Amino acid sequence: MDIQNYFENNETMDIAKDMLGHTFTYNSDQGIFSGIIVETEAYLGIKDMAAHSYNGRHTKANDPLYQPGGTIYIYSIHSWLDMDISIQKAGVPNGILIRGIQPLKGLEMMEENRHKTGFDVSNGPAKWIRSFGIRDKQLSGTFLNSDNFIFSTKKVQIPKNILATPRIGVPNKEPWTSKKMRFIVEGNPYVSKIYKKDMDLDSYGWL
Repeated sequence: MDIQNYFENNETMDIAKDMLGHTFTYNSDQGIFSGIIVETEAYLGIKDMAAHSYNGRHTKANDPLYQPGGTIYIYSIHSWLDMDISIQKAGVPNGILIRGIQPLKGLEMMEENRHKTGFDVSNGPAKWIRSFGIRDKQLSGTFLNSDNFIFSTKKVQIPKNILATPRIGVPNKEPWTSKKMRFIVEGNPYVSKIYKKDMDLDSYGWL
């Protein structure tokens, strides 16, 4: 798989769905962290009232969104960090937020970094970033599969069912608040804000 081609030559919403089941790996000074993507949110750039690039806003901080597809964009929200992947060709500032990751490698280090155990280690966009030991925006603007972050070329798991829901934390932005642009592996316990009754603790939502 050509990473840039993958993130540039498909519809943003389709990419957000397809990312579920791929692994995301961080080669850090602390060690290797890796997990399976279980939750994403799509942001449609200039026209999307919830996007950082809405109305063509372009700053030094959000410049990675304007770079080629597959560029990492790390930003802060209320003193926490989140990570988007830039989507579409350079100059089209769409993004996909990685919201939840099911741990594969480095779980003990993740628990230490988060001071948490269980699903709470990485069941949210700022939680998995902190669990991976990412503490600053230094790697914002780097490119997937050429620097510290690796996106697997193939899925390692196939979701039984993908649910589309409204995005989280997008109030007062209608019609964009209600649009179903968040995608989750139904039943996976590492999805953010999932109720216990909805968790599939047998297969974690995978085939």
